[in-house]
Amino acid sequence: MIIREDEMRGLVCAAASLVVIAATVPACAGGIYVIENGQGNNPIAVKKEASALAAVPVMPNGKQNQGFNYGMLYDLPGAATHVMRGHVDAKGSIAVHDGALPYILYVISGSGKLSLNDKAGGQIGEVTYKPDDVIVFQPNTLHGWINGDTAFEFLGVELPAPQK
Repeated sequence: MIIREDEMRGLVCAAASLVVIAATVPACAGGIYVIENGQGNNPIAVKKEASALAAVPVMPNGKQNQGFNYGMLYDLPGAATHVMRGHVDAKGSIAVHDGALPYILYVISGSGKLSLNDKAGGQIGEVTYKPDDVIVFQPNTLHGWINGDTAFEFLGVELPAPQK
C-alpha cells in the first residue's frame, strides 16, 4: 500500500487531534463489570454504564477548585460504598475540604502535593503523591490538593461510617 503525501498529512493531523482530545477530556474509558450470582449461584458479569465526570468548580464550603472533575462510577447497593473517579488538570487544584466518611484513594497518574490542614484550614503537613500511591483518609480529616505538571487521575472508594 502506498500512501500519498497529502494522505499522510491528513493521517498525522487526525492522530494529533485524537491525542489532544484524549489528553483534555477526562473520562472513564474502561468498563465497569459487576460480578453477581446468577442462576444456580453461578457467577455472571454484568456490565454497567459509567457516568461522565462533572466539573466541580467549588466545594460545599464555597472554596474554589481549579480543573477538578469528579463522578461516581458505581454505588454498591445496600452497602453505602461508592466507587468514584476523579481528574484534576495539570497545575489544577482541589480546595481544602474534608469528608464525613472513610475514603481510600488510588493515584492512577499525575503527581503533586496533598496538604494536611488544621481546623482553621492552615497547612500543618504535606504528602507528595505519585502514580500507584494509595492514600487512606479517616473521616473529617482536612486536606487539599495542588497538582503538578500532568493531569492527576484517581480512583476513590468511599466506605460506610465506622461502627462504634
